[in-house]
Amino acid sequence: PRVAIPVTAPRHETAMQEKVRQRAPGAGVKARDGVTAVERRNVMIDPASLALFERIGQGNLSLGVREAARRLQESGDTAEFSQERHDTRDGR
Repeated sequence: PRVAIPVTAPRHETAMQEKVRQRAPGAGVKARDGVTAVERRNVMIDPASLALFERIGQGNLSLGVREAARRLQESGDTAEFSQERHDTRDGR
């Protein structure tokens, strides 16, 4: 018996037709501070720190983080995390 086999476009052609890439808002825009060598990282941050970094960066979180890091470097405050120092902040 004869069996009808549907003919479809090759897989790579179908994928090319369906895939339309859209860039995220702001994608490709140069950093305001001129930084070009950046890495993408996922971080967990509390709301108060987020608000502070965004305020420093005038609404731009990445810029705020880089600027805060520069300020720490300039002030010489680059000591590693210390639980004892942290506890004194919390009044423990």
